[in-house]
Amino acid sequence: MKRAFIIGNGPSRANFDLNNLKGHGTIFGCNALYRDFKPDYLVAIDDPIIEEIKKSKFPKEKFIEPPEDERFEDPEYNRFSRVRSNAGVNAMLEAIKMGHSELICLGFDFMVKDPKHALGNVYQGTNAYGPETRTVYTDNINRVKYMTFLAHKYKYIKFKFVVPTLHNKDEFHNLNANNVTGMFYKHLHTMLQSEPMKEAASA
Repeated sequence: MKRAFIIGNGPSRANFDLNNLKGHGTIFGCNALYRDFKPDYLVAIDDPIIEEIKKSKFPKEKFIEPPEDERFEDPEYNRFSRVRSNAGVNAMLEAIKMGHSELICLGFDFMVKDPKHALGNVYQGTNAYGPETRTVYTDNINRVKYMTFLAHKYKYIKFKFVVPTLHNKDEFHNLNANNVTGMFYKHLHTMLQSEPMKEAASA
């Protein structure tokens, strides 16, 4: 099974050392992640952050800028009103295109029900992360619904969402898909520590 890590920028991943992921799968990052960490591939769909990335020293051949049509939700999901997608979902789709069948997703905090844990961004208040980009709770509900659709469409893909340690499973949204599971950051760390290192996905 070909593994990819998809790095969102929700606050839950702030204290997890992303360097621990190296050698365990291909790493796809979103938006401003490159400021702090160099993923194997970087994905962005919004013009302000795309402009910033293009002006940076991040390798051009590792930056994925999806075509305009792919920056909106799948037309099969809603043929009449296609809503803007998000870089995290686009990163998942790029990983699937490259043949990855296990996606371990960090920093996708829309999976958490409580707004105090579900909202925010590690880059909030910086360039390209102004008030106009701030997520509200209804955005998260819509992301849960869309992610459920994608899980059923790509039923041969194993989606694993890494979530913060809370009290019980009722504090997380259930996507009602057999190919979606969850794990805590501490369990991800233990899993990586138990695995042998593999050759990096890209040099």
